[in-house]
Amino acid sequence: MGLLAPLFLLGLTALAVPVMIHMIQRERKEAVQFPSLMFVRKIPFHSFRRQRIRHWFLLLLRCTALILLMVAFARPFFRVVTIAAMSSGAREVVILLDRSYSMGYGDRWVRAKAAAADVIRGLAADDRATVILFDSSAEMAQRSTADRESLAGLIADAELSAQSTRYGPGLKLAEGIFKASSLPYLEAVLISDFQRSGVESATGVRFPEETVLMPVPVTRDDDGDEGNVSVAGVRFQREYFSGRERVVVVARVTHRGPDPVGGLELTLEINGRAFETLTTDLPPNGSSTVDFAPVTLGQVPMSGAVRIETDALPTDDVFYFVVSPGQVVRVLVIGRGNSQQGSDDPNLYLTRALGIGSSPAFDVATTTVEAFQAGDLAGRQVVVLNDTRVPVGGTGQSLVSFVEQGGGLLVVSGERSAWPPDGPDLLPGSIGGPVDREGRGGALGFVDYSHPVFELFGAPRSGDVTTARFFRYRQIEPTELATVVARFDDGSVALVERRVGAGKVLLWASTLDGFWNDLAKKPAYLPFVHRMTEYLSGYAPPTPWFSTGQVLNLAEHRVALGGDGHEPIKLVAISPSGQRISVNQDDGVGFLGLGEQGLYEVRDATSPEAVPLLVAVNVDLAESDLTAVDPEELASAVTGRVSGDRESAVPVREIGSVDLEHRQTVWWYLLVAVFLVFVAETIVSNRLSRRVLDVD
Repeated sequence: MGLLAPLFLLGLTALAVPVMIHMIQRERKEAVQFPSLMFVRKIPFHSFRRQRIRHWFLLLLRCTALILLMVAFARPFFRVVTIAAMSSGAREVVILLDRSYSMGYGDRWVRAKAAAADVIRGLAADDRATVILFDSSAEMAQRSTADRESLAGLIADAELSAQSTRYGPGLKLAEGIFKASSLPYLEAVLISDFQRSGVESATGVRFPEETVLMPVPVTRDDDGDEGNVSVAGVRFQREYFSGRERVVVVARVTHRGPDPVGGLELTLEINGRAFETLTTDLPPNGSSTVDFAPVTLGQVPMSGAVRIETDALPTDDVFYFVVSPGQVVRVLVIGRGNSQQGSDDPNLYLTRALGIGSSPAFDVATTTVEAFQAGDLAGRQVVVLNDTRVPVGGTGQSLVSFVEQGGGLLVVSGERSAWPPDGPDLLPGSIGGPVDREGRGGALGFVDYSHPVFELFGAPRSGDVTTARFFRYRQIEPTELATVVARFDDGSVALVERRVGAGKVLLWASTLDGFWNDLAKKPAYLPFVHRMTEYLSGYAPPTPWFSTGQVLNLAEHRVALGGDGHEPIKLVAISPSGQRISVNQDDGVGFLGLGEQGLYEVRDATSPEAVPLLVAVNVDLAESDLTAVDPEELASAVTGRVSGDRESAVPVREIGSVDLEHRQTVWWYLLVAVFLVFVAETIVSNRLSRRVLDVD
């Protein structure tokens, strides 16, 4: 509340007047007949009784009347969130209300809705207004309406979303409203916590020159002092133990705050039930990881969540995920006749590298070419011929059938590699004699980083396979159907691929141990072996979680949903809030927008007994960073000037105290109240006077 003439409050000192009136005790006026008073000395009457107030209610009425009268003369008014008033003409007002989940920090959302309601109350009769709710997208209900009740109802019913702050969509929508408006004055009120992460999306938005933008931040100076702890994510460590697949959930929690956090409880939930609770400590502005006990997987996907204690921003205090079983690649390594473990084990480097894998895990079995039988291929996805000759005869034909049906074959060409003319027709090229490189040896000179095997190494700081030195390798002549994936620096083929039926064959020109090269001693060795094995197996890692705002193409999950890939199926999705969503289109499978945080279930409506597709959705953790940008920076980027600089805009005058007081006329209601109080005072005083006369 403000006052136009606060000096009138000095008149409140007049409150002493009724108090003094009530405290004064008059002299007695009893007439005494006496013949002559000229010789009698006049002695004033003294009262030695303590003065006291008898009629408290009457005193209260008189004091109240004086207080209201002085406040009315001071011309009070209520301050509301508004920006400009025109001397004449209507306004086109757009209220942009940020509903991203960071607005749920503390009482920001309550303050934001109150600020928006104040703007609506400050609208004039001829103004038109639009409310835009925005997060990573933007929406509006009624455009340029004068219906104050519907605008206020829209603000009252607005709820926080689970998405991130993006100023661009909301400002772009407001830009379109302003350009289409015929009203003379354009104003925008942006109510937000002004996170820096969302400013970049506003690039390219420019309001008309006459538009005035007023940013209204809802943050407090002490926001963030208590910090914000969030579950930043999880990762899985898979292992194959005693014929059962197990997974260890490793959760990572982060803390943004100046003070350390001790004894933070983390609870792992599996299929909706608490599985284990652990505690951890967090340093200031630091993070920590927590390893939960292994969980044995069944035959169907398993839903899970990691929760922490609720803090000022509860949305990021939980992380959902789905773990799918069967994420184990089964590999058969056929060695060169020495299966003993130790330093002379020919498969040592290869089996140790595959034994470290966790996403996926690798179930590795070894045998020799002499002991190899067709039954050894049962349940295997990849076969590695590790520096040995190829099986011939019936076992060789079984290997061909294995590849044609979708299996993968890796042929490692070493000292003992041999592929006779009567061998199975699988190789992508003929294997020639060894090539010796003197001195420091050779290196990989060409690598196809677009190929799935080397795609990982194309990113910075992800390993470099070209640093390995090769002292010997086989000369390979690729066939017409083959694809060269890598070459040595002298042009010789290093890695070549061929597709056979539904399967794939890779031929590596050197060894995968330390005999012909030093690749096994390089950091890139482990991911290189893993990527070749994953590629040959056709491994496609399932997505354990999605982010809010993404769209799920259910056609990619047709088989998992019970379809055969051709016949249409009827799907129904259940959102985390329990809402039923129809996701079918003309072809039977559509798209599902992931707008809520939690677990979605997608079911085949015609097969209630079918296992549903579980989809975990989490919020974008970039929104957990509450770092704010200067609101004037955003305002100047959109309007081309600082929000308070109106020289380049249409001549307007700021809605100041006088304008607000004239609009509200609170003083008039105070004078009416003074009149009513004085009427009550007159009635009470008259009754008290009559009561005194009746007593006399």
